[in-house]
Amino acid sequence: MSSDAHTPIKKQQARARTGKPRSNYHHGDLRRALIDAALNMTLQQGAGTFTLADLCRSVGVSAAAPYRHFESLDQLLAETAHEGFALLDEKTKSSFRGPDWEARLASCVGDYLGFIRAHPAHAIIMFATRTQTVDQPHFDPIQPPVFPEPKNATEAAIFSCWEAGLASFNHYAQGLALALADSPLAPAISSRQRKLETALALFTMMQGIAAQWLDHALPEDWLTHNARKSFNNIVLPWALGLMLQHQTRSAKPPKRQQS
Repeated sequence: MSSDAHTPIKKQQARARTGKPRSNYHHGDLRRALIDAALNMTLQQGAGTFTLADLCRSVGVSAAAPYRHFESLDQLLAETAHEGFALLDEKTKSSFRGPDWEARLASCVGDYLGFIRAHPAHAIIMFATRTQTVDQPHFDPIQPPVFPEPKNATEAAIFSCWEAGLASFNHYAQGLALALADSPLAPAISSRQRKLETALALFTMMQGIAAQWLDHALPEDWLTHNARKSFNNIVLPWALGLMLQHQTRSAKPPKRQQS
């Protein structure tokens, strides 16, 4: 086994720039090395800025080497995104903890944005990369799409990644409903549809905060200290506004019917 299996990515990249990849190169874990290279390039250059051949050069292997593991760049990125959703679920599986609804809501925001801060490249690939293989459907939390039978390994990886994303959202929706069950917000999200739509609104806000931070458009401290600044400035006012909106609507007398 080549010692290059344990060579840091940046050193491999530096070596790859100095000459052509060796055709007799054997990698200890080429699949992992290619995923790590994709994460590294995504963080340095952005989503959609490299090819599978670029990844090969970065780890010093021939252009034919990856096809034992990935038939396309889309498959590699889908499997990387799937890994990201697994990491997100691991990070947030104990979210919505605390003595009251506000603390539970704050913990969910802190855990989600803590994942973004710890795994920025995964987050970019999960939420910013668009496949060239199949068109991504619009997400509907009420009626999630049913994916067709995959025609190849690339489609199988893409569909599996999307299913992982849907599952991650559903975990959040379930946690949010439980966290707010005894809160003043509970009457506002009493139906299944309202629970899912409220979870989608929260998910959208957190993705927006994450996107701004990844674009360096938010100060660092909006994602540190359990993202308390993001919670206080964005999520909590939204939750209080939702509560006030429901109370205002409930207080209005019913319209009298004209005789």
